[in-house]
Amino acid sequence: MNPRSWLDQLVGGCVSVLFGAAALYLAVRLIQAVWVTALSLLGVIGLVAVAVLVVRSRRQNW
Repeated sequence: MNPRSWLDQLVGGCVSVLFGAAALYLAVRLIQAVWVTALSLLGVIGLVAVAVLVVRSRRQNW
């Protein structure tokens, strides 16, 4: 029934901050690794979508 000591709370907080910083670091590294591919893929999908819209609009006018 002892409440945790302030040292235990401090260590727990520091470990939480450490894990949070490590997770943020890994997330940034992952984004750096795939951002060029992801943007390229989104660009191609966008161009295809625009092409489909242009073709559909031209066919409906005929």
